[in-house]
Amino acid sequence: MSYLYLNSIWLLPFFGAVASLPLGINHKKGASLLSSVFLAIPALLSIYMVYAAFSYGFKPFITGFGWFSFGSTQVSVGILVDGLSSLMALLVAWLSFSIAVYSYEYMEDDPGTHRYWFFFDFFVGSMLLLVLANNLLLLLIGWEGTTLSSYALIGHWYADEEQRWVGDKNRYALGVPNWSTPSNSGVRAIVFTSFADIGFIIGIGMLYQVAGTMSIYTISQEMPLILTSLNREGLLLPFLFLFSMGAFAKSAQFPFHEWLVTAMTGPTSVSALIHAATMVNAGVYFMLRFMPMIISGAQSINIMSSVAPFFLYIAVIGAFTAFMMASQAFVSNELKLILAFSTASQLGYMFLAVGLAAYVTPSVAFFSAFSHMISQALFKAALFLAAGALIHEYSSRYIKDMGGAWHGMKWTTIAFLFAALSLSGIPPFSGFWDKDLILDLAFQSGIWPVYLLGVAGAFMTSFYIFRAFMLAFSGPSKKEIKEPGHPMLVPYLALGIITLLFGVIWPYPVNASNWMYSVLTEDSFVKLAMPPLPSFNVYSLSLSLGLGLAGLGFAVYAYLGKRELLDAQLSRGGIIAGLHSFLYDRWYINSIYYRLIVGGFVDISRVLETTETKGFDYFYNGFIPSALSTVSVKLRKAQCGSISKYLTALFAGLFMMMLIYALLLILR
Repeated sequence: MSYLYLNSIWLLPFFGAVASLPLGINHKKGASLLSSVFLAIPALLSIYMVYAAFSYGFKPFITGFGWFSFGSTQVSVGILVDGLSSLMALLVAWLSFSIAVYSYEYMEDDPGTHRYWFFFDFFVGSMLLLVLANNLLLLLIGWEGTTLSSYALIGHWYADEEQRWVGDKNRYALGVPNWSTPSNSGVRAIVFTSFADIGFIIGIGMLYQVAGTMSIYTISQEMPLILTSLNREGLLLPFLFLFSMGAFAKSAQFPFHEWLVTAMTGPTSVSALIHAATMVNAGVYFMLRFMPMIISGAQSINIMSSVAPFFLYIAVIGAFTAFMMASQAFVSNELKLILAFSTASQLGYMFLAVGLAAYVTPSVAFFSAFSHMISQALFKAALFLAAGALIHEYSSRYIKDMGGAWHGMKWTTIAFLFAALSLSGIPPFSGFWDKDLILDLAFQSGIWPVYLLGVAGAFMTSFYIFRAFMLAFSGPSKKEIKEPGHPMLVPYLALGIITLLFGVIWPYPVNASNWMYSVLTEDSFVKLAMPPLPSFNVYSLSLSLGLGLAGLGFAVYAYLGKRELLDAQLSRGGIIAGLHSFLYDRWYINSIYYRLIVGGFVDISRVLETTETKGFDYFYNGFIPSALSTVSVKLRKAQCGSISKYLTALFAGLFMMMLIYALLLILR
């Protein structure tokens, strides 16, 4: 049976983008409805695609049509459907549709609605193309499509009103402004991700040079030969680092994380779209698509020792990012910024799991990363959308200006609480099972630095999210607030409930975890050994749960009645205040980037400008004309008008020439 029509899953959002742009200029609600419909249909089709994949036993199948050819290479426009792509597309499509429903009310009074919906649908179409692409060229087109549209969505409020900024106005770190405007944030996003994409494109070129094909399925089957060739030429590790560079930037891993922090200048719905449903998960999806091929191919030709350093690098970067970003969320005062730090931190756990694949059972490691990606998408979307409602009601992005939200927003409180419990890793919520599995795998690997960073991050995660919860929802109400309308409320309330349900069905007896594990591994075209999922280590589970509860309890204790003591301690200065400033100013990494990169290029441009103006320009336009003018003045003085003097000079010259000629003859 042909499933060619399933290509409409990624095509329809592009049609929605084109249709909503002219319509939205005069009919905002019409554009909102039309755009949402063009996202609802792919969401429904994604369910059918999972059913189709299920009917095939989740064995991969490709459907598409020819596009063009060069040399012997045929490139098609089509999709690759297997367990990973079908479940990922289902997640992206439904979360995007939920956020679109939320946007219907959230963006109704915005003057740029037509631009918003154009780039929103374009973004979703690009992400679905990225996920479903059957070849590297299509994947790259979807990849860059998300980059382009995220630039426009992050900078949507390009007028740069102060209430749209991220960071504290007039706060400097190392002499560098520590705030960002929407237009600046959009540029930062495209610069950070596009720079890393250079490495990604070089990696694609290297892969094509060796494999001679763009087909992802064909590459997977020929991976042992590809790795053998690259290893023989000494290019295996350079290829792996370059090929995955785009994924590290897309998923905001150190040192590319700064773009995600300032991406909070966009509308809250955009923050939810980027942080939960699509863009940042693209990097994790890329790793889950290609790293199993690398592991499987390396195992088959016995070169695991050659690829192990790369996977160790992934694990270290992931663990460090998880710890670093959690420490920054620990002290942040902006609600969306706390959630942004949290997103990068949770993505760090996913990269940690991928990196551990070379040191523990690979299929289990990859499954833990995928499961946590689903959990993160659910609870982070709920948190961001609820945050948007809070910011709208309090007219402030700072949690210090909130308080007592429980009194007027009970459903929002429940949704935020459920999502916060899942993020903190408290059972039976979904975040508990996969985060504990990741930490257990880190413990089994024996790589103690990454394990310690992981458990420290787990404590801080629970603290910072419940610090935000206590400051926003507890205490007396600071103003009269109310729940948003149903189009805004229902999506994040439903997501909060789903994150609980997903956690309930994850373990036995429903066994959703084993079903997902088999879907991703058993019939995949990447053949990895599939032992049963390990039982939970009592020590690791107790430590993970204990840290989560400790962070939660500390936050409740500190911010329920001891906040004044904490503020007084910070006002005294000293080590604690200095550490607080260090974390609040994002480890000074943003400032260092500006000093070294931006400032460095400014200094270089000044040197070049000086070289041009006082060097080349002066030499050609100053020195040479002046010298020639001086010579001409001297020569004009020799023009006295006396013929006798001219003849004397002529004969003197002839005499000198004859003398020189005679000397040359003698010397010869």
